[in-house]
Amino acid sequence: MEEAWALLVERGLADLSLSELGRRLDTSAGHLSYYFGSKSGLLLELLRWSEGELAEQRALLLESDSSAEERLHSLCMLNFPRAAGDPRWLLWVELWPRVMREPALREAQLEFDAAWRADIARILGELTDEVDTLTQRVVALMEGLSVALLTGDSTLTVEQAWRHVKALLPATDQDTQRNTRR
Repeated sequence: MEEAWALLVERGLADLSLSELGRRLDTSAGHLSYYFGSKSGLLLELLRWSEGELAEQRALLLESDSSAEERLHSLCMLNFPRAAGDPRWLLWVELWPRVMREPALREAQLEFDAAWRADIARILGELTDEVDTLTQRVVALMEGLSVALLTGDSTLTVEQAWRHVKALLPATDQDTQRNTRR
C-alpha cells in the first residue's frame, strides 16, 4: 500500500494504474489484478489503509484530556486537507462518483463516514443536547470547506476553516462543559 500511496502522491489519481504500480513493484498488472480486481479495488484498499491510519490517530485524540473544543479542533486539523491536492482527499473525490455504481465502494464509504460522524458526535455531545443536528451541520461544513482547501481556494486557510466550524458551536465555558465523556 505504501508504494501505491507514493504513486498516488507523485502522479495523482489519473495516472494511478495497476500496470504502473506493477512496474514499481516489479510484478505484473495481472498479478495485482488478482488481488485488487480493478483500479476501483486498488482505490478501495488505499482508502482502507489511509482511513485505518486516521482512525488510530482519532482514537488517541478522543481519549485525550483536552476540552471538547480542543479535541474538535484537533479532529478538524486531522480531517482538513493538509494542502491543495492532498492525496487523501483526492482519493475521496475520486471515490464519491464511483460509489453510485459500485456497492463495495458504497459500503466502505458509509462505514468510514459513520465512524467520522460518530467521533464528531461524541465530542459534540459534551457541548449540546442537539447532537444529531449539530453533527450534521459540522460535518457538512467540514466537507464543503475541505473541498475548498483541496482545490486551493486562496481565500481560505485551515485556521479560517476551523473558525467557521467553531462558529457553529454553542457558547460554553470550558470549565462547565457537560461531563459526559466516556
